[in-house]
Amino acid sequence: MFSTQFSLATRVLLPALLADFSIQLAGWSVAALLQTEKFYDLAGSASFVMCTYLSLFKPWAKENVSSNQVFHPRQILASSTTTVWACYIGWFLFKRVLKHGDKRFDKVRRMPGRFLIYWFIQGVWVALTALPVYLTNSIPAENHPAIGVQDIIGFALWGAGFAFAVVANFQKERWRKEIGKNYKRSFISHGLWSLSRHPNYFGECALWFGSYLFSSNAFHSAVEEQLLSKWMVRLAVFSPIFVTILITRVSGIPLLEREDDRRLRDVVAYWKYKKETSMFVPTWPRSVE
Repeated sequence: MFSTQFSLATRVLLPALLADFSIQLAGWSVAALLQTEKFYDLAGSASFVMCTYLSLFKPWAKENVSSNQVFHPRQILASSTTTVWACYIGWFLFKRVLKHGDKRFDKVRRMPGRFLIYWFIQGVWVALTALPVYLTNSIPAENHPAIGVQDIIGFALWGAGFAFAVVANFQKERWRKEIGKNYKRSFISHGLWSLSRHPNYFGECALWFGSYLFSSNAFHSAVEEQLLSKWMVRLAVFSPIFVTILITRVSGIPLLEREDDRRLRDVVAYWKYKKETSMFVPTWPRSVE
């Protein structure tokens, strides 16, 4: 039992993690030298794609040298959705940083040691966020149960979350282009942004909960067949929770809220919008007298 589980960790998780942190280290080396954060998000996306590829195809395994590998539909679903999201978010953030920069790195891009911490955290983010995907890819196709209701619900949630994030990002991108130089005194409050102050982040969290649902549907049988250890499965449960905590309590929403409060401190309409509109979960605006 121990050897089977240790083999899984060695042959799937460890190579993926090695690739993940190698990409971060290489990215930091170049970024620190050039004192730029321009390709920080691209490195994160590349890590997601590489880890997904390695966990699915396992190119280091002798039995996978041939091109006749068989994948379960769940593995294809988990890998393709993760790759689609990674490519989208990487390109979107890369375009944004080229236009507007990234204030998170204003004080650290010229301090290699502190700059490295950001790249290390990104490596941890890549490892934990898609852990359910890496684990479901590690399970042999013949040991996967058939696609069921949980998979369908998970995929529907992923699709809804992804669509929500894409539409919200598109609306804000178009609004910022239209508003031009008036950005410092303006805020977006139409479309999905009338239902939530951060609908793009809500969509991202929702899609990772969906990804966990369809990826984890194979975990129970894998534990029973001693292909996965219980601690791995328990850690995978933390994946979407980790993303949500990170976005709502650490690096996403708190930073933007502080920036908007400072930038719009004298705009009465903004404070009314903030009181009436949900911070995260979309709801109909409430009237505040």
